[in-house]
Amino acid sequence: MIEELLKIFESMIRNLDGRIGRKIRQIYYKKRLGGCGKGVIIEPGVFFQNPRHIFLNDCIWIDRYAILIAGEFSPRGRKFLKKENPYFKGKEGRLIIDQGAHIAPHVILQAHGGLTIGKNVTVASGAKIYTSSHHYKNLADSSDTKRYSFSTMAEPDNQFLIISPVVIEDNSAVGLNSVVLPGTTIRNGSWLGVLAYMSPTPSEVESVYVSDPACKKT
Repeated sequence: MIEELLKIFESMIRNLDGRIGRKIRQIYYKKRLGGCGKGVIIEPGVFFQNPRHIFLNDCIWIDRYAILIAGEFSPRGRKFLKKENPYFKGKEGRLIIDQGAHIAPHVILQAHGGLTIGKNVTVASGAKIYTSSHHYKNLADSSDTKRYSFSTMAEPDNQFLIISPVVIEDNSAVGLNSVVLPGTTIRNGSWLGVLAYMSPTPSEVESVYVSDPACKKT
């Protein structure tokens, strides 16, 4: 009952604009989040799912309409495969954002497998970082030839998921409308460019990763 009342209150303060709205959210989430440091800015429209599993360090800017999802993965009858990420030192289900980070408008951070974002990182507008995702086949059993569904609304035995932590190290960047997949590590000082995606392979330190730009049709 208390949890439901808190959700109602959150819906009331979520879209309050201006300095007063920022201040109310800062005071409220200081107690509601797993951790919330000094100088944290939470803009209108920001949505936290399972806030107790979300930890924000000092001087972090969570921009408008960002969605932050945390909490341990729950199978609920679904098949799954968990993959380790050797760079991840956190805990499954936790979303940890370090000092000086900017989570830009309309970003989705999904931390069921565990997600850490380092110091002075920007996740640019429209980017998505996922630590769990559906897969079309059973990666845990090669003898299983079933084609699995992509929908979370499908019957549980028609779903297969991959769960793996994601690490974004210090001074890195995730570009506009880019996608980071489960198990990925973006190493210190590396940038993922606009409209690119990163697969579960560690990047090199201080490197830039881009996809091909548009070109004129002949």
